Amino acid sequence: MNKAILHKYFDFTDGALANLTLASGERVLLSIVPSGRFAVRQFHLSGFVPGRRLFRALPLEAERMAQVLARDSARLPPLPTATGEHRDESTTRERPLSLFTRLALAAADADDLARRYERVLNTAD
Repeated sequence: MNKAILHKYFDFTDGALANLTLASGERVLLSIVPSGRFAVRQFHLSGFVPGRRLFRALPLEAERMAQVLARDSARLPPLPTATGEHRDESTTRERPLSLFTRLALAAADADDLARRYERVLNTAD
């Protein structure tokens, strides 16, 4: 099994996305839209063709997930610098996309990634 690769990472004040390849070789896109909704979509053909949605969280759910992950952030791998473009407008505290990306980098494959997000979503604060 290969190592997960972060290809692109953009974290702006009103939206964010991370494009990465999981250790299994599957390509996924994590996105947070300005309304705060978080989604994970699988991609095919080296990230050119969108596939199925693996996970979705509404704004309040995504905020709670970020709180749970922040509490347990010492267990997550560090966020690497993307091999492509890497732009981060965050200040000192860790933002939700960083936490969600760090969790994704620890997943073995797309199904494992969806299970991990579901587990965090259902974890009490």
